[in-house]
Amino acid sequence: MKLVFKVTSTQRLIITSQAVEQLLLHVQKGCWQREAGGVLLGRHLLDSDDIVVDEVTSPQPSDRRSRFSFFRSKKHEHIARERWLEEASTLAYLGLWHTHPEDSPTPSHVDRQDWQQAVANDTFDGSRLFFPIVGRKEIRVWTKSRFGDIRELKRETS
Repeated sequence: MKLVFKVTSTQRLIITSQAVEQLLLHVQKGCWQREAGGVLLGRHLLDSDDIVVDEVTSPQPSDRRSRFSFFRSKKHEHIARERWLEEASTLAYLGLWHTHPEDSPTPSHVDRQDWQQAVANDTFDGSRLFFPIVGRKEIRVWTKSRFGDIRELKRETS
C-alpha cells in the first residue's frame, strides 16, 4: 500500500509500497522495542513536481537506540552515497524517518531540532526534506523547506 501526501497544490510526496513495508517492519508494538530510523531515498519526477520515496535505510548496529530515542549513525550517509553511485546518481536523499512508541506520532522538540539541522547542513536536491514518523497505528509526515517552517503534510485518500 503506497502512501500519498499533499506537499503543495501541485506537488505530492509518494511513498512506494516497498518503502512503506520497510517502515512498518520497525513499528514499536511492544514495550521492549526500541526506536528505529534511517534515511529516505528516492527521486524527483521529471514530468511532474511529485517526489517519490523508493527505499529507506534500516537501523544500523552503530545507531544509538532506546525506547524513546534514536540517534542516527554516519553509516546511513555511507549507505545513501553507495546507493547513489549504484543508481548512476539518480537516487536522491529526501529526508529522515524514525519511529515513536505511540499510536499517532507527534514530533518532539529533539525531532524538530534534528530536522532544522538536516535542512541547514545536509546536501540535497530540491527545496525541502521530508520527515516521516512511524507510529503504532499511522505514519505521519512533516516537511521543512530551506525557507520555511516545519509543517505536517496531509495524507491523500483515494
